[in-house]
Order: sequence, then C-alpha cells, then structure tokens
Amino acid sequence: MDKTVLVIGASGGIGRQIVLDLLDAGYNVVGTYSKTKIDVPEVTSIPLDLTSSESINSFVNEVKSFGNPLYAVINCAGIVEYEGESIEKDIEIWNRTIAVNLTANYILAKQLYPLIIEHGRFLMVSSTDAMFGGAITASYSASKAGVNSLAKSLCLLFKEKRISVNAIAPGWVNTRMIEGTGEKFLKQIAEINPLRRIAQPNDISNLVTFLLKTESEYINGQVITVDGGYTNQDPTLLLEEDTV
Repeated sequence: MDKTVLVIGASGGIGRQIVLDLLDAGYNVVGTYSKTKIDVPEVTSIPLDLTSSESINSFVNEVKSFGNPLYAVINCAGIVEYEGESIEKDIEIWNRTIAVNLTANYILAKQLYPLIIEHGRFLMVSSTDAMFGGAITASYSASKAGVNSLAKSLCLLFKEKRISVNAIAPGWVNTRMIEGTGEKFLKQIAEINPLRRIAQPNDISNLVTFLLKTESEYINGQVITVDGGYTNQDPTLLLEEDTV
C-alpha cells in the first residue's frame, strides 16, 4: 500500500494506537507531537504547536516539501483544562482550548486540502462531552460541539474532491488525559456503562482504520459516537432505579 496518512497528535494515547494500527495496515505515516516525541521509529515525526499560526504554517510547508500527496488527515490532538479559578484564567483556558481543539481543525483543513487526494479522508476526534454542558469544562464541551458542526461543513467544502469528512466522538478512554481522575472514579464510570468498562485506545483506532477503507466511503459528514452506550442512559433514571 502506497498511501500516506498524516496523524496530528500522534504521541497521545489514542494517536499512538492509531499510528501503530496504520503501520500494521501498510500505510505510510507522518505524525506530529507537541511535547513528547513519537517513539515509533517508522514514523516521520514533526513538532507542531496548534496554538501558533507560525508553527502551523511551518508544519504545512514541511509536509508540502515531502512531495507526496496525502490520503488522509487524522487529528487526534486535544486538550482539556478545568475552569473556575478566576475569570481571567478561565478566559485564557477558553482561548487556548478553542484554538487547539476547534480552530486548528479548520486551519489544517484549509491548508492541507490541496494536498489530499480525491476520495481521501479527513477525520477529527470529538468527544461525548459535546452532547452535554460542563460547569468547569465549558471550553472543552463547546470546542467539541464545534468539531461536530465543522465535520458537516467540511464535507460540503471538500465535495469537489469527494473527500469524506467525519468526526469520532469517544466517551471515557483509558489514556493519560484521564489519569488524574483516580481509580475509584474510573471504576464508577465503568460500572454505569452498559459494557461495564471504559474504552481502550484500540476501540477508537479500530473505527479510524475502518473509516480509511474503501467500504466506508459513503459515510460522510457524520459524528460517530464510540462510548459503549453510556450516553443512551439518562443519568436521572439511574437515581430512579435506586428508588424503585
């Protein structure tokens, strides 16, 4: 297989698993990292700061210099920070979160579109948090809701080259992002999930691999939830069950 896939945020928990699965499937992989360099020798590794337009422009120019068209772009990069310390701090968090989680997707889409082949793919990682509000994670929820909307707009923008654009919305995934929540909390999260567990990175990468296949070509402009079914449960009904 002579197809090149660009993975943004390739050193994260989900991103690294996607990289490994793509390599196993025979794709050529170019990956980006923010702080921790990608520890997979077969991957061309490029630093990228999604909060910096200068860094993004430099990155795009480097990708262009490779001379190889892209089959797919997969953006796994994302941040979450807890709000509530002060108004000034919350606004800083909002601006940074929107920049990384939402604005960067739009910039990368516009900048990389000329490099993506016809019938290629553009995938973004959203979150089930997009379906809810968050008193201390308003910026994260809003950014991911924006990603869901952006998927619909980009599939229209990319129609001339018939590039499929989709967003994947995971629930709780066992990565570094949730390490600080504690074992007790994660056990509770698993217990209320219909499948009685949280996701592993391969649960997400399996869907990514499928969406790159020819068989998935007609799936376009969609937000696909991968959460074991927990968003199907009204949490108030759990309280009701305990009282009946």
